[in-house]
This record gives sequence, C-alpha cells and structure tokens, in this order.
Amino acid sequence: MHIPEEIEFPPRLRLLHWVAYPKKSLPLRFCLENLVELYMRDSQLEKLWEGAQPLTNLKKMDFSSSRKLKELPDLSNATNLKRLQLNGCTSLVELPSSIANLHKLEDLVMNSCVNLVVVPTHINLASLERIYMIGCSRLRTFPDMSTNISQLLMSETAVEKVPASIRLWSRLSYVDIRGSGNLKTLTHFPESLWSLDLSYTDIEKIPDCIKRIHHLQSLEVTGCRKLASLPELPSSLRLLMAEDCKALENVTSPLRTPNAKLNFTNCFKLGGESRRVIIQSLFLYEFVCLPGREVPPEFNHRARGNSLTIINEKDCSFSGSSKFKVCVMISPNHHHHTKENRELRLKYGIIGKSGYRYPIFIVHPRESPGIRTDHLCIFHCDFPEEEILLDVGSKILFEFSSRYCEIIECGVRILTKDEEGSNNNRSNKYILDQVSEDKDNWSYEFEPGEVSSTNGLTCESILDKVSDEEEDNVEGKEHTNCWSWLFACFNLFHIGSLGWGTKR
Repeated sequence: MHIPEEIEFPPRLRLLHWVAYPKKSLPLRFCLENLVELYMRDSQLEKLWEGAQPLTNLKKMDFSSSRKLKELPDLSNATNLKRLQLNGCTSLVELPSSIANLHKLEDLVMNSCVNLVVVPTHINLASLERIYMIGCSRLRTFPDMSTNISQLLMSETAVEKVPASIRLWSRLSYVDIRGSGNLKTLTHFPESLWSLDLSYTDIEKIPDCIKRIHHLQSLEVTGCRKLASLPELPSSLRLLMAEDCKALENVTSPLRTPNAKLNFTNCFKLGGESRRVIIQSLFLYEFVCLPGREVPPEFNHRARGNSLTIINEKDCSFSGSSKFKVCVMISPNHHHHTKENRELRLKYGIIGKSGYRYPIFIVHPRESPGIRTDHLCIFHCDFPEEEILLDVGSKILFEFSSRYCEIIECGVRILTKDEEGSNNNRSNKYILDQVSEDKDNWSYEFEPGEVSSTNGLTCESILDKVSDEEEDNVEGKEHTNCWSWLFACFNLFHIGSLGWGTKR
C-alpha cells in the first residue's frame, strides 16, 4: 500500500485505527483536537508529535508492539485520557512526567517494556485503578502514582523495595510482584489486600502485620528460597502456595486458616514444631501437601498400596454424617515425568443396602507436585448430607489412583463429633522431624511425642463427568451390593497463566 509522503488526516477526525502504521512519525499537520481514540498497534513510529497539543477529547491511546517508539509526547492536555496502553514498546525508556496531569486515567498498561527505566513517582492520580507493568525487566522504581490503585501487576521487574506508603492504598486488592528477583523487603500492606504474589523473589521475611489483613485470601511465595519463616496468617486465607521454599523452617502457631489449601511441596527444611502446627489443626485447612514417607499413626485405618476398606463395626462405627481425614503418600513416577496435567484421583464407594448413589464430585486444590521425593497429601471428606445412616456390616472402600505418581500408602481416620469440635485442644501423639530431599537420607521418623507437620498443596480441579468405564463399574447389574462413588480429583499441575500474565 502506497502512503503519500505528505499524508493529511481529516481535521475533525475522532478515531484513528491504523495497525502497522509504516512511518516514523505522525504528519506535522495532524489535527488532534477532536481525536477520541488513537489505536496504532505494531507501528513503525519512533515519536508522535512535538510540544503540548490540544488533546482534551482524547480518551484512549494504544501503541502496543510499536517496538521503535522511543518517547512519548507531552500529554499535559490529555486531561480526559482513561486508558494508556503501551505493551511491548521495547524502545521506550521513560514515562513522561506530564502524566501527572492525567487525573481521569484509569488503566496504565505497559507490559514487556523491557527498557523502561524511569516512571514518575510521588504523584496521586485520582482515577488510576490498574497498573500493569509485567516484564519491565529494567524497572527498579516502584510506581507510586496513586492511592486509589486496586490492581498492581508488575511481575518480573527489577524493583528492589515496596514503599511503606503502600499501606495508604486503601483500595488495593491484587498485587503481583512475582519473579522480581531483586525484591528483598516488604514492610507494609493495605488492609484491603486479598491476593499477594511474591513468588520467586528474594524476600526474606513476611511482616507480622499480615495477620491483620482480614480480606487476604491468596498468598503465594513459591520459590522464595531465602524465606525462612511464615508469620501468623489471617483466618480469611484460602490459598497458600509455598512450593520450593528451600530455607523455610518455621510456620508460626496458631494456624487458623479454615478452608485453606496449603502447598509446601519440596519444603524439606520444615522443622518438627511447624509440622505439629499443621497436623494438629485437623479442620483448620482444607488440603495440605508436605514431604513425608510415612502415614502418621493418627490415621488408624491404614494400608499399603492404593486401597483401604473400613467395615462399620461396633468398635469402629460410622454413619452418613461421618467425616473423614485422609492421608495418601505419593511418590514421583519418574518414568512418566511430564509437564502435562497430573492428577491424583480419589474415589471411595459405599457398599450397603441403600442402593446405588449418583456420583458425587468434590473440588480439591490445584497443586504442582513436580515432587522430588515422597510426599503426604492430607485432606478431609464426608458423605453427602442426604446419605442415610449405614447399618453395621456396611463397608467403605477407599481407592486412590494417579497417572503420574505412585500411591505408596494410605490412611483414614473417622472423626468423632468431639474431634471435629475441639481440634485446637487435641494433643497429638507423635512427632515428625525435618525431612531430607535425599531419598537415601531420610532424617525423620515418627516417634512418641507431639505431632510435627506443616506443608500444603494447592490446586483447582473439577471433574466434569464420570468416564464411561467408571459409570459401567458403578452401574454394573451383576453387583450384589450397589456402589456409591465419591470422586475427588486433584490436578497436580502448577497454577497456570492468568489473563494478564504467565505464571512460572
């Protein structure tokens, strides 16, 4: 397509949408006064215009993937600009100070601006809600631009510290600084925070004030190899990802995180007291995974291999309202090591006189055992509310399977009403000391004393339907006693990518 050397745009132009614009600059006579939206992705532009221009109608600017764009113009008069999008502008070094006048700016999107070094600080843009600077690998300065930010995504940057003023950001709910390897300290949080990702940073300590963040639901510190301890966590927490924290030794008691999914995969330095904190908190988490090679004695129904049967007897009774605590020991199957989705599937059936029950699906957390040694997966389950009381002589069969892990041992404990209601007062009867990564040098054993265990696994996996094979097994007409199956599927794959950035 031939572009005239002196191209002129209509003087009342409101929308300019031109992908792969071929020239180095915009026309000198370009009238910007009526422009509302400027969309010029993948352009060859190196600069836009000179001086301050009448930009009061401009609301959106998008120059994403304009890799030769070296500077932005004076935007002082763009007082109605709402969205500035500059993803992949790899030659851009500086964000001009004139953005201090953009008080209606809501979104600043600058992912993968790999040479960005300078951003204005100590300004307060009244409307700015979202800052996306993922992959700005040379950026060392924290973008302190507004106290009204709700989402701050700046993973894989060179930011070294987060200013204490962040505690004043009263609307901040989501912070992702993942992969920012220079980050060593973080001292304050706003009370509005509900998700914090510090994975793969050099953070050494999580401040104690985190226990007062009563809206926090997700904390990720995976790969924080200098993190030695975790403080008391808020009861609102639903997800803790702490995989591969090689220095992690201590988890502070009490651990009051009902319904939390805890992942401490490959945390081999966890001490006995920290392990006690987790195992003693029977119903204070939903799911947990930790290194271990022996099912704790607390699980008094135990079996080697992947299946276990419990008979409803007078000295071991259960009913439709019974709750169970389950522990499965898994070992990596190196012959099937892959980055594809892995799953640990739990199913248990009820043999009784009540007849066939439709399949029940329980959602358990997603986690990623790229496990390097044996691990324990501990979780809770129960019968559906509508299940009738079971007769003496009824059986429960627990079966476990995993495509990518070997099931070494399994254990179940039937929880009594007293145990369900007084978990914090229970004193467990064994201890689990530090775990070694070396398979030939396990440095822990169960012994009489107090419990020791703390690790958790997290992942989200939903079984949408029963396979034909499973349905055939369930509905087989030749069975003397009918089966009711409960399936819990654990996707053992790392939490994948979010819409705005990729997780490691």
